[in-house]
Amino acid sequence: MSAATDLPSRILELAANQGTREALIAPSRVPMDFGALAGWMVRLASQLDEWGIRRGDALAWLAADRAKTALALAALPASATLVPIAASATLDSLLGLLPRLRPKAVVVPAGTEPAIAEAASRLGVAVLSSRDDGAAAGAFDLALERPRRSLDQAHRHSSEWAIIGATSGSTGRPKLVPLGHRQILLTAFATAPTLGLGPGDISGHVMPLHLSGGMRTSFFQSLLVGGAVNVQPEADLEALLGEIGAGRVTYVSASFTMLREMLARLESGRDVGRGRLRLLRVASGRMEPREMDELERRMGVPVVTGLASSETGTTAQQRIDAPRTRGSVGRPVASEVRLVDGDGRDVPPGGTGEILVRSAQLCPGYLDDDELTSRAFADGWFRMGDLARFDSEGELHLVGRVKDVINRGGEKISPQEIEVALMALPEVADAAAFGVAHPRLGEEVVAAVVPATGPAPQADAILERLRVLLGARRTPRRLWFVPSLPRGDGGKLMRSSLPAWVGYEAHPREAPHGHAPGKSAVEAALAALWQRVLGVAVVRANDDFRALGGTDEMAAALVAQVRAVFAVEVPAPVDGGATSTLEGMAGRIERGRQSSSNP
Repeated sequence: MSAATDLPSRILELAANQGTREALIAPSRVPMDFGALAGWMVRLASQLDEWGIRRGDALAWLAADRAKTALALAALPASATLVPIAASATLDSLLGLLPRLRPKAVVVPAGTEPAIAEAASRLGVAVLSSRDDGAAAGAFDLALERPRRSLDQAHRHSSEWAIIGATSGSTGRPKLVPLGHRQILLTAFATAPTLGLGPGDISGHVMPLHLSGGMRTSFFQSLLVGGAVNVQPEADLEALLGEIGAGRVTYVSASFTMLREMLARLESGRDVGRGRLRLLRVASGRMEPREMDELERRMGVPVVTGLASSETGTTAQQRIDAPRTRGSVGRPVASEVRLVDGDGRDVPPGGTGEILVRSAQLCPGYLDDDELTSRAFADGWFRMGDLARFDSEGELHLVGRVKDVINRGGEKISPQEIEVALMALPEVADAAAFGVAHPRLGEEVVAAVVPATGPAPQADAILERLRVLLGARRTPRRLWFVPSLPRGDGGKLMRSSLPAWVGYEAHPREAPHGHAPGKSAVEAALAALWQRVLGVAVVRANDDFRALGGTDEMAAALVAQVRAVFAVEVPAPVDGGATSTLEGMAGRIERGRQSSSNP
C-alpha cells in the first residue's frame, strides 16, 4: 500500500519507483513517463507560485486540449485546486459559475479567445495561457496573459481539495463538488483490486475529462496505481478500437452508449482486434444483461459495471475474478451502504429503498450550497437519490432514481423497470419512460423509443407485449418513436427534457370532443361512458381501462351503465381481458346486440 497522502506525493512516489514507465499517452506525441510527469508537476508549481497561486487557490482550466488537460489533472493539484471546465461552456453559464468558484485565474489555450476568457475579463479574473512545450504527451508551460485583481483578492479554499467538479443540478444550477486528495487516492486504491489494475495497465480514455467519471474511473484509477492513460479524442470509438487492436489499451471504462455502439459494430461484422485488452467497464448508465453477455463473448474479456458518483467515489463494483450477476452493480467497495424507506427506516432484507452511503471516499459537502448539503448529507451519510435492493448474495441492484419515480394514482412506478422491459424487445434500440400530468391520477406513464434497424415497429404490438411483461397499470399509455434520446456529457439521460423532446402537450389539441374521429357509433357512445366513469377528457380505441386508472368500483359502475345504455351484459374490464380496452368492449357490445336480434 502506498504511503502517499495526497496526489503530488503519490506522483513523486511513482516517479521514484518506476520513473521510466509510461504515464501519459496521446496521439502524435511521445509518451510521458512518471519521471517526466513529476518534473512537469514541480515546474508548473514554480510558475504558479510566481503569481501567488498556491494550494487551495481555485484555478479554472478550460478542458479544450485533452492531452494538456490530462497533464493538468495529474500535475496542477500540487499547486492549486483545479476546476476543469467544459470547452462548450457558454458565456452566460460561466458568468454564473465563476463568481461561485472565486478563482485566482482561468487557463485557456494560447492564441484563443474562448467564452471563459471573456467572462474572466468582465469579472476581474486573471487569464493564463497554456503553451505547447516539447514533444511529450500533454507538455505545456504557463504564461500570464491578463493580470487582474483576482491574483490579490481571490478566496482560498481548503488545501485538502485537489479538484472541484461541476455536476448537474435539478434546478439547472450546477452542483460544485470538492474532491479531496485523500478521497481520490482512496477510490483508486480501493477499486483497483476489484478490476485487477496495476503497473503495466493502460486505460483507453475517451470520456469527458471535466466530468467525475472521466477523472476518477478512467484517469486516476489507472494512473495512481502505476498504470498509464492513453488519451484519445473524446467519444471517438474508431480511435479507441484502433488503440485496442494495436495493443496500447488494457482497460476501458466508457459510457454504456459507446460500449453499445462497440457491440453494434461487432455484430455488423467489424473486425476488432483484442490486443492486450483485459476488461471493459460500463459507466454512466446501464447496458442490458444480454448486451453485456454478448459483448463479453465477442471481445473475450470480462465486461463489468459498478456504481459511482462525484460525491461518493466508487460505492459498488463487480469483480473480474468472480462470477458476475447480470443486473447488479456488485458489492460495496470501501463503503457502508444502507437502504431506507421514505421515513428513513432501514428496509427489510430483499426490500427496495433509497441508497445511503457512508465512506472515507465521500466529499465534504457542496461548495456554496448549505441548504443542498443539509438535505443530502446527514450524520455522516449521503443520500444518493438511487433506489436499490440487495440480493441474497449481498450484491446491489439498482431499481431507479427517487426523483424519477412516477406516482400514478398512488402507485409508485420506476421508469427504469419499464425501460428494461422495452430494451428486451428486439425492435427497440433505446428507450426512456417518464411521467406526464394526468387530471385524476396525478401522473401517467409514457415512453420514448428509439427503433432498432429493420422493419418499423408498431406501437400497438409493443404495448401489447409490455402488458404481458408489466401488467396494464405499468404499461405506458403512449409511445413516441424518436431518432435519439436527449443525453448530456457521458451519455447521461436528460429525463426532464423528454416531454419537450417528443413534443408532448399537456392538453392535446386533437379530438376536442373527447374521442378520436373514426369510431363507430357504439364505440363513440361507449367512449363517453368511459370518460364519465374515469374522469378523463379523451379515450382512444386502444386505451386500457385499468391503465387509465380504473378501479374495481369504477369497473362495476361502467358495467352497470353499459347494461342500462346498450341492454347488453359485458365482463368487467380486467388486466389483459377481452373488454379491457375501449375497442375490445365496443366489439363485445356489438356482438351481444347482434346475438340478441338474431336468436
